Amino acid sequence: MHLETEQLLGTLELLCSDLFVWETANQGEFNLWNLMISEGFVHLTDIELAFKHWQKIEEWGTPTNQEASDHEYAPPRSKRKDNTWNESIANERQGYYQQLQQLIKNHLQNIQAYNLSFPKTAHQSFEWGHPYFSMSIVVGETSDRHWFCLAPTSPDQVSYDDRSRNQPTMQIVSEESPSQATQTLITEVQILLGNLTPITNYGYYYGGYKYTYQHQIVGALAKTKTTAIELALQAATMVFFEKRTIEIADGRNNSRKLSQFMNQCLANCTYYSISFWDVGYTYEVGQTPAGDWIGVRSQSEFEYNP
Repeated sequence: MHLETEQLLGTLELLCSDLFVWETANQGEFNLWNLMISEGFVHLTDIELAFKHWQKIEEWGTPTNQEASDHEYAPPRSKRKDNTWNESIANERQGYYQQLQQLIKNHLQNIQAYNLSFPKTAHQSFEWGHPYFSMSIVVGETSDRHWFCLAPTSPDQVSYDDRSRNQPTMQIVSEESPSQATQTLITEVQILLGNLTPITNYGYYYGGYKYTYQHQIVGALAKTKTTAIELALQAATMVFFEKRTIEIADGRNNSRKLSQFMNQCLANCTYYSISFWDVGYTYEVGQTPAGDWIGVRSQSEFEYNP
């Protein structure tokens, strides 16, 4: 570890215990996607399983399968009156999903699918029980070397940041003008996503919560794989991040000193928030003169309180 980073880390250790350290020389570039990989949130899957999971969420009417759950979540769609869902609707949407999957397979290369979830071992660190929640994404490269990512919207019952500003959208975001072939592909994707209209799903239900969110598929286009994934996860409201003045106010005795230290001694201070429905992780970090990143890592959970 660089001496400058080590010295700053020594001061940080005196102010808090939930430290986060990223050594750029050993871990590579620091960004949201690499952070999620490093934290054990990312697991390879395949495109067929990802598309199947998106459709299962619609069938369940909840973010996870509640058939055998003992948590206070909504009953599955099959056990409640729901005029917005029937076999005909399910078959129609399945057809659109099949067309979308085939379109992706035919026009993208280097296709990868990932399952995003917090580690099962982390359950031990939470006070309350939580169902196993996961989210699948698909990413691939276009013929003109852009990257395109698809992701489902993600419910969030634990964050208190400004994530609500990033409303789910079916608009494809691009940093540069893509080729005509890629523009044609995006147009065809948008048509299919438009046919896959949002489905209302329930989260926490009993005790007066009756939390709902709109399940839909969103997409993002960018010049790099990492940026495409970050844009898609932002559009899906799973993540939120921005550069800003650090203001740690969580009841720690040293919160004020900690905030002052980070803002005065570190560059590019950035706030990251990642939500797995009713469990969340935040990282308030800054860059040392040596190019490493240090800061505070915290986790939160939704507390069922009827």
